[in-house]
Amino acid sequence: MTPLIISMVSITEEDKENVGGKAYSLSRLREKGFNVPKYFCVTADAYRKFLRDSGLEGQILLEIARKDFGKMRWEEMWDTSLRLKNLFLNASIPEGIENAIRSEIEKNYGQVPVVVRSSAPGEDSANTSFAGIHESYVNVRGVDSILEHVKLVWASLWSDAAILYREELGLDIKESSMAVVVQELVEGERSGIVFSKDPNNESHLVIESVYGLNEGLVSGDIEPDRWILDRKNGAIIQHVVASDREKSVRLKEGGTYIEKLSSTFSDKEPLSNDDINRIYEMAMLSEKVFDFPQDMEWTIRNDEIFLLQSRPITTLEDKEKSWYISLRRTFDNLKALRIKIEDILIPEMISDSGSMSSIDLQSLNDTELADVVVSRRATFEKWDSIYTKEFIPFAHGMRLFGDVYNEKMKPSDPYEFMDLLSNSDLLSMRRNRKLNLLAGMIRKDDSLRKNIESGNVEGDFAKRFDEFMELFGRSSYVEDKGQMIKLILELSSHPEKEITSPKDPQELIEDFLAIFDQNEKKYASDLLDIGRASYKLRDDDNIYLGRIEGHYLESVKEGKRRLSKRGIDQNISDDDIIKALKENNFIPKTQPVTRKLSHSGNVRIRQIQGQPASKGIVTGTAKVIETKDDLFAVRSGQILVCDAIDPNMTFVIPLVSGIVERRGGMLIHGAIIAREYGIPCVTGIPDAVDIINTGDEVTVDGYLGIVVIQRK
Repeated sequence: MTPLIISMVSITEEDKENVGGKAYSLSRLREKGFNVPKYFCVTADAYRKFLRDSGLEGQILLEIARKDFGKMRWEEMWDTSLRLKNLFLNASIPEGIENAIRSEIEKNYGQVPVVVRSSAPGEDSANTSFAGIHESYVNVRGVDSILEHVKLVWASLWSDAAILYREELGLDIKESSMAVVVQELVEGERSGIVFSKDPNNESHLVIESVYGLNEGLVSGDIEPDRWILDRKNGAIIQHVVASDREKSVRLKEGGTYIEKLSSTFSDKEPLSNDDINRIYEMAMLSEKVFDFPQDMEWTIRNDEIFLLQSRPITTLEDKEKSWYISLRRTFDNLKALRIKIEDILIPEMISDSGSMSSIDLQSLNDTELADVVVSRRATFEKWDSIYTKEFIPFAHGMRLFGDVYNEKMKPSDPYEFMDLLSNSDLLSMRRNRKLNLLAGMIRKDDSLRKNIESGNVEGDFAKRFDEFMELFGRSSYVEDKGQMIKLILELSSHPEKEITSPKDPQELIEDFLAIFDQNEKKYASDLLDIGRASYKLRDDDNIYLGRIEGHYLESVKEGKRRLSKRGIDQNISDDDIIKALKENNFIPKTQPVTRKLSHSGNVRIRQIQGQPASKGIVTGTAKVIETKDDLFAVRSGQILVCDAIDPNMTFVIPLVSGIVERRGGMLIHGAIIAREYGIPCVTGIPDAVDIINTGDEVTVDGYLGIVVIQRK
């Protein structure tokens, strides 16, 4: 019978696959005389026994069979990960495994704080580095807490980042397993990492160091001092001083926090020349042990260096994976990012949009218009880049809150936390309320309806409508006022939809806050606030970006209008529009028009499985959205079927009774707006717009994530 746990002194080469890369490397280094803190390993066999005995093995297979991971976006992967993680949180560790862990802790560790780290087989090898992928938990105390964190590390095998990475490497996800290292926490006064070979310069060695624990450095929340050394002799080539020194400190009740350094240390570098020399020698010796450059984590307590972990250096070349991992932000990082977005970036976006609004395009000559097109395109591209770099990562505020909520509350519904975030004052909801006010004016006045239907938009309605268009009318989906007037007339032809989304769930909030100790309540409250701000901005930022894009497209449209008078075809590139406006004799080549294939009607699929995104069941007629014009042909009570919903197109949601979307996940815009209106929504259906035809009668089950189709 293979062991469920193995102490560090008992690990042999035969155990390598059972204990994983991290545990095995530390064992090798300890044998070579390195100072390694005491640890034991919960083996991969223990993980596999946990899956079998708890029944999770079959449930995991069902979850990962829902949809090909290669066709998922990050929101959808996170949804899958969230459901899987919740299965782990609500499962019990088998008695045999629990007793083995409990006995080892009580015998050799007692109440000593520990670090609970991943050590997956194949992790930290020369070919596959899972650095930053699986979870580690610092300063865990007590048997029950350690057992709970072992489950959390097991669950991190199924994080969205881990799934993506295994998919990219071509690894069989179903065969993945996880060992766990439980290591005594050494509370060093100074900590850091060392790369025995700089990935960017093979002749250099790099040391980074901070005061306190390594947690702040590894998470990216604390800027380290950095030393560049010559690999040949350890000579210091360069010292890059941290702009603001802080330190990560252990909390007595568990976890860590960041604090400012006293004046005694804030101006003092954390390592002496002797420290640097000792770390250099340690790194070069470890490289000889493994015959491969090493990335090592260490800490210094009472002038004694402790080696915490060591892995081969691999270069992160895949840009998508690098960006994906960057989405995962710490609480402190999210707080700083929120300030930057709310106080700097959004006001700048509003200012840029306002500057564009002040320009009368029709009063410009052709050259001036061409310059405006160039300028607006550059502005849009700038903000589109900032959106990817700054705004999308802030969406992790929802993810972080959801992770903490589920870990603390262990709800049967892994999406219960969304009830605490919804009902925010979304910009798209404010826009839609103004739309309904305009529709309400028509409902109450038949003569106003007749005038508007005949093309006479006058009086108070015209004034309010113009104000609405100035605030919300410019986007990539709204090309002229007439389209929006038609939509308002359709809204006015039916009673205003009552929003049935739940009110602020104060009881859930109180239950969540009550589970935290008194000194943790502020963190819990702040985390909820970050989650709500993230939820709101997830929708709002697209509205702001859409306004800037709308201004850009408006200038392009004006250019096309002028060129059409010269007999120039509308299907030309933006660059050719600019050139043609500046050069009267320039005749651009027409761009080929790409048309979507129409529905053949031959597909006879009757039921499709997606992901439940908003609860409820509804039956209605499908309206498939393939072009912008299709949005303005939506009629009251229809089921919106589309590839992907953007907040700039959610002005039609007051009309629809359900949503079916190709993209998946609880954090996508279609799911957010559906929950705000309390209408059923199913997401994550590949080829939804090809399987379903406009006019089909469909039933949307937002509880199970099922769509049933009845053909015309």
